[in-house]
Amino acid sequence: MREDPNTPMRAGARRLDDGRVLHLVRAVRRLPGKREVWRGELEGRPVFAKFYLDAGRGKTHWQRELDGLAAFRERGIPTAELAYAGELEGGGWPVIVLAQLPQPLSLKEAWDQGDAASRERLLREMTALLARHHRAGICQTDLHLGNFVVSNHEIHSLDGDGVRAVKGELAQEASLDNLALFLAQLPPEWASRAPALYDLYLTGRGWARGPGGGDLRRRVEQRREKRWEERRRKLLRECTAFVCRKTAERLEVIARADAGPDLDALLADPDASFPGKDQALKNGNTCTVWAAQAGGLRLVIKRYNVKGLWHGIKLSTRAGRAFISWENAHRLLFHGIATPRPVAVVKIRRGPLRPVAYFLAEEVKGIGAHHWFRDAGISGGEKTRMADRIAGLFRQLEDQRISHGDMKASNILIVGNEPMLIDLDAMQRHSTEASFKKAWERDLRRFMRNWDDEPELQTLFSGLLQSAL
Repeated sequence: MREDPNTPMRAGARRLDDGRVLHLVRAVRRLPGKREVWRGELEGRPVFAKFYLDAGRGKTHWQRELDGLAAFRERGIPTAELAYAGELEGGGWPVIVLAQLPQPLSLKEAWDQGDAASRERLLREMTALLARHHRAGICQTDLHLGNFVVSNHEIHSLDGDGVRAVKGELAQEASLDNLALFLAQLPPEWASRAPALYDLYLTGRGWARGPGGGDLRRRVEQRREKRWEERRRKLLRECTAFVCRKTAERLEVIARADAGPDLDALLADPDASFPGKDQALKNGNTCTVWAAQAGGLRLVIKRYNVKGLWHGIKLSTRAGRAFISWENAHRLLFHGIATPRPVAVVKIRRGPLRPVAYFLAEEVKGIGAHHWFRDAGISGGEKTRMADRIAGLFRQLEDQRISHGDMKASNILIVGNEPMLIDLDAMQRHSTEASFKKAWERDLRRFMRNWDDEPELQTLFSGLLQSAL
């Protein structure tokens, strides 16, 4: 008998419809009401089990997964052994069980843990694997790094549901678009590898020529923008990444990785964590900022204050700056630009015209650039290197046509050896070059004014940002 699909499954023994017992050990992925993936054991063998919980579409996705895995095996693509496909005993949820590969490491984990050289190697190996896919007539439409596993120094393909198989080889247009889809999963700076990877891909397909590496880079940029739009649409709804709760009085969205009783208790009344004016990080008319803690999670809470009746009326009809900060933080991280990790956003209606909103981010230990660069204990060489990193951050913003809107040096935190951007509620992504150029010039002028009393620093930044000034 099937259980409630919205109630998380628990570790323990589950009997399959062939009589064998599957022992569930640890959940590795949950999509409520849709799917759950578990580590476990079947007849003493370590396995991964994927359950399909959607009563309407679950069986369809189960069958697609089976067909895709079969296509991998039949066409010689490395994949995991199918240990079981069926249902839990008594008409339970459809399930697919895959034998665990030796010493498995997801491609995402391998990427995150690797240095530049190992990432370059993984990128070349993955490009060669996709050429192999396409030569075999396979197009994998869900190319995120978690769908591949490195085992015995070889990349294995695991997501059968995303497979579309054709007779013969995949056509050139579809092949290059699929390669671009994979490259769009990576930080933008890796797009510069597109021409070299394009030549490697041509070799893997046995093609003498094609439209060129510039065409591939253009496709990558288009795919990345499309991926961001898909991500943006999920920022305020229930999905794998977020818990979303809506009532007539409040809206709250929480990063699923942080959701739990401690954070729920804090969000029930965020103001209860306010330490007082003397302890606040900022206590202004438009916003109040303070540090708080939910269990072991240290947070910075930014409350956007209602300044009066007309301000309250406006906030009642629009998302407001807390939600702008939430979206902008995710946008920066999506494009590989450092900012504190967003944890939650909350809007509470305390009356018909008194909405109060809060943006919560993970606390990072850093020093504002305005203080860091004026520290006499930091050498000139260190300051030059950090200024170069800040110039790199500016180039990242420029590449994405993003203006910050308030480029005070205090809005750049120096965290360890890296600059990090904060205070994102005035940040914009511009759709036209003309609007971006105007806002960008304002950002640069504001940033340079930080150093009016420090001519050496002003000269240093002027030289590094010369192409943008």
